Amino acid sequence: MSTILPASLATTAASSIQRLTVDGPVEEMAQRTRELADTMITRGDTCPSGEEENPLDLDCRLLHFVWAERAKHFMMLYRDVQLQLQVASLLVAEGQSTPEEVDDLYARSRFALTEALEEWEHDHQTQLELLQRDERKRRKQLNAWKLQHNPWPVYRHQLNELAGQSEDLAEEYTSLQQEQQHFTQLRNLLEEAIEASQQVIDRAARRATEVTEYITTGDHDLERPGMVASKLDDYISEEATLPRLDRFTNAITTKTAQLGEQRVTVASDEGMLRYKEVNFRRATDQWVSAQAMPLLYELWELSAQVSNGLNVALVNVRNRALLLSNEIKAGHDVSFTNNSLAEPFRTFTEQIAARRRDYTTLRQRLEARIEQDLRLTSVYRAEAGFLPLPLQTGINVFTRRQGRLVNTVRNWLGEHVTGVNRLLGDAVREDRLSVSERTVRVIRQRSVSPDNAAYTNILMTKGYIGESFLVGRERETAHMAQLVDSWRQGYRGAVVLTGNRLAGKTLFGEMITNRYFAGQTIRLQPNAPLTVQGRRTKTSGNLREALAFVQKYTLQSRPLVWIDDLELWWDKDHGLAENVRALGEHIDDYSGRIFYLVATTNAVYRHLDRFMELDRVFQTEINLDDFALDDMRQAVLLRHGATHKQMVNAQGEAISEAAFGQLVRRIYRATDGNVGDTINRWAYFTERYDDTRVYQPVGRRYTLPGFLTPDTATILSTLVLEKRSRDFRLRRLFGPAYAERYGSILQRLIRVGVVTRNNDGSLELAERIANDVGRMLDAEDYLTYPN
Repeated sequence: MSTILPASLATTAASSIQRLTVDGPVEEMAQRTRELADTMITRGDTCPSGEEENPLDLDCRLLHFVWAERAKHFMMLYRDVQLQLQVASLLVAEGQSTPEEVDDLYARSRFALTEALEEWEHDHQTQLELLQRDERKRRKQLNAWKLQHNPWPVYRHQLNELAGQSEDLAEEYTSLQQEQQHFTQLRNLLEEAIEASQQVIDRAARRATEVTEYITTGDHDLERPGMVASKLDDYISEEATLPRLDRFTNAITTKTAQLGEQRVTVASDEGMLRYKEVNFRRATDQWVSAQAMPLLYELWELSAQVSNGLNVALVNVRNRALLLSNEIKAGHDVSFTNNSLAEPFRTFTEQIAARRRDYTTLRQRLEARIEQDLRLTSVYRAEAGFLPLPLQTGINVFTRRQGRLVNTVRNWLGEHVTGVNRLLGDAVREDRLSVSERTVRVIRQRSVSPDNAAYTNILMTKGYIGESFLVGRERETAHMAQLVDSWRQGYRGAVVLTGNRLAGKTLFGEMITNRYFAGQTIRLQPNAPLTVQGRRTKTSGNLREALAFVQKYTLQSRPLVWIDDLELWWDKDHGLAENVRALGEHIDDYSGRIFYLVATTNAVYRHLDRFMELDRVFQTEINLDDFALDDMRQAVLLRHGATHKQMVNAQGEAISEAAFGQLVRRIYRATDGNVGDTINRWAYFTERYDDTRVYQPVGRRYTLPGFLTPDTATILSTLVLEKRSRDFRLRRLFGPAYAERYGSILQRLIRVGVVTRNNDGSLELAERIANDVGRMLDAEDYLTYPN
């Protein structure tokens, strides 16, 4: 029996190689791989294995021990060529590779496969002839094989597996082509949104030029101002409604939702396929939100500023022309020139030039990101080089070794680069970032690390879970004890807890209820079940109705009514002010037998107090913003200790108590001593070192940039005061202006993470930056947000 490749296998292999052309669909390689595998298996099965095999049959032993291994490697090579050609095809479809480069890849792949096939035949025939000539070597080799298990069953299985992998690659390629179409459409939508903003600027510039030419090229006479005013009235009436950004963002969101998730084969490493589990939908949504939308919003803001500037110029010149025309009709002496009438448009044109420069810089940055990153083929970026020839093992090994050397040098440079260079680099990068990008950076930095959940879940535990985590508040607790004691002696009982977000109002209030009114507390929340003395109801946004229910069924008891987050008491039929008035009336009537404990923010309390005199409603106000540094250190230490993790430095060494205190103090100062903010940021900035240790990386901690505009501040002030709002509420508050301006601004704030939309559809400021936004509004006199 000859073990030279049989005609059927040689023909199949040669045909599979020759049919490897650019014109043929690359996924057809899977069919040819299956044909090759079937032919190889048929060849291998001609020799028996197991109990029937003949240990002295040189041809069969060579077939199963040597030939089969080479067959497997040829199949691996063919499969890897298929993978590389599929990737190349996807790259060409996205314009990331040229047809000429792909033609070259096909040619090199055919050459590599042909060379491998010839080498397979030649080496096998050479080894066979050597063993046939040398009896001593033949007996030695046959005896060695006799002591080993026949590998053919394993090779047979592997050949089937390789054919199956090739078929999986073909299915994967078809699926990726569909995903690629979604990415193309997504890029087109973003480009349409960019171009629409550009058209607004271009149209405004053309209109300004037209108006300037009309004013300055006409005859200078006393009829001219009236003619100009009439013409500008026509221009103003002709001004088209600006395109809406939300039309594009909604389409982008819809298209992103059509993306799927799948396992993607990204490379082959020494015969083993490497995969990525990719959720295209989630990853793309995150990328668009963080990398594209902030810049897109800024482009649209610039175009809106240009459009608004034109409108202002049109109205100003029209009004001045009307005034001149009326003065002339009244017989007054007036002095004007056509050029002076057109001056606002010249000023506007100069402003456009400056804004165009800003716009062009932003647009180029955004388009570069889209061009570079928003492509399906970005999934293959871990692969070194471009379109590598499959299975060049020696080159791959050298590349890996070279990579280790390069990484070593890079790491050394990173550790020893001078502080000056770092600062210079940071300054340049900072200058290149837009306001939206810097905002997103802060929000992302203040995010919990998923691999450190066991630690952060304990740190950020909210609500009352006993007094084990209670620290400080001795003065406030003593004050409350006196007030409760006075109430029990017949005096008025009504206390309001105030403080900024995360000041600990809820925790303190729950501590008071459990310490002084255990089993006698009625917690009032809007739109929630309420049980009083076995009687059940469900509250609405009507606080008067809820209080009446409490009063009706507590005639024989002396309970505490605990209203946390007073600002949440409103609905479409009942406003917050109405509910607060109802609360004041109820306190006046029943505070002798019901103790009222109410919590709200500083901003809401100051806002309501301006016209409702809340100091007359409540017996006292207890503000919880003041939290001593020593108490803060103890609060963080208690929660940290409950995690049973050790705090270490970047080298894994346990830090001292003094160093721990310094870490707390740094955050304490950044949060103005806010207890909840401090604990949250401690969790944000702490990362997992290993199973038993955590650490806080050394580095810059960013602060929010100034991003307020009058419209943005209006929305944010509303959310600060209401804490949680809804779209219908905002539409009612802002009227037609919501659809015209505020709706798109709100979507931008949601996109960059400043505003959060909860699962129930409600809107609120992101907790991680709520106090920062409040202080910013206070600093620019949009809102009173006292510390």
